Amino acid sequence: MRPSNIPPLPVGKVLTRGLAGFRAGAGALTVRAAVLMAVPAGVLVVQLAIDSYWTNLALWILALVVAGYAAWPISRTALATVSPGNRRKPPQEDWWVRDGFVRSSAVFFLTVAVGTLFFIVPGIMVLMIYSLYPFLIVERRASGFQALARSSQLTSGNRIRLLGVVFVCAALFTPGMAALAAWGPGPAGIIALWVLGTPALAISFTSLAAAYRELAHS
Repeated sequence: MRPSNIPPLPVGKVLTRGLAGFRAGAGALTVRAAVLMAVPAGVLVVQLAIDSYWTNLALWILALVVAGYAAWPISRTALATVSPGNRRKPPQEDWWVRDGFVRSSAVFFLTVAVGTLFFIVPGIMVLMIYSLYPFLIVERRASGFQALARSSQLTSGNRIRLLGVVFVCAALFTPGMAALAAWGPGPAGIIALWVLGTPALAISFTSLAAAYRELAHS
């Protein structure tokens, strides 16, 4: 239940602002999203040639770390595109902030993946509670676990509304998943998922950045 002193998250406004942010920085966002989408797509392609459980497991663990590095530039760009004029330039990049981001991202991605794979609901709960951590690290230079804790505080009282934003973003991946299902887990299906999923991922980042802006400054 949302406490009375916490304003409700305006889902429609967040999604509109997220789409506007994507339009404002479509080129840079698309390139960065393509790099991030290439991480799981690349692992899927390698799995076609390697039929070893332990090798594939090691590849996915490595992918968690690589995805953390790939998520850093798109998080900075997404936040900049939904920010007021004087904040549109991404904050200065510091290596120690980036490395903390990578560690947090690896933990976040792993938790979401495991929760979704085995129980689904825990994975959704992690998304609702901790999905704003990238922008806290980018803007406030929070440490990894501080950002996760602060994301939990920011989303408190608005998690169901934030879940609505997440569901809309998830729906954007439907064409890519449908292509993968239709063409099978071969090169054609994986490439289709990568191509169609790239703009969906970019819009998802700008939408979550817009939600962060609303909750962090309300």
